[in-house]
Amino acid sequence: MIIKRATIEDSNLIFNLANAAFSPSPWPKSVFEHELKSPRSHYFMLDEGFVGMTQILDEVEINSVAVHPNSQHQGIAQKLLTTVFSLPDVTRFLLEVDETNIAAIRLYEKMGFSAYYRREKYYKNGHTAIMMERKVRLMNESAGRINMS
Repeated sequence: MIIKRATIEDSNLIFNLANAAFSPSPWPKSVFEHELKSPRSHYFMLDEGFVGMTQILDEVEINSVAVHPNSQHQGIAQKLLTTVFSLPDVTRFLLEVDETNIAAIRLYEKMGFSAYYRREKYYKNGHTAIMMERKVRLMNESAGRINMS
């Protein structure tokens, strides 16, 4: 299973995966095309799924995680997220998830995310969004500090 960084040529596959996973995609194909052209947005993908994210300074917002229904529960989303977690110099990962998506919430909690806010009636269907974060302590964060007490 080889995860690759997506390019604009992958926009059809990404859109089709989103359509299959979310039935239908909450985003038009043009959103994926725009993000794939943006220097701050990146997509990592396999034929069975993708993760889309935007990085600003030391924070990464995970915009979407999608796995084709025929390939779910095989660890694909976890592998895609692990790829995002390997990005250097990131101190915080953020995402939102529909409160009814219990499988996704459990996965995110397993991967170190915790809820920090609820956005009531956030989605078009009236569901609440759970805002989650995963904080990272950089290896060199405490290096070089001198205790003056």
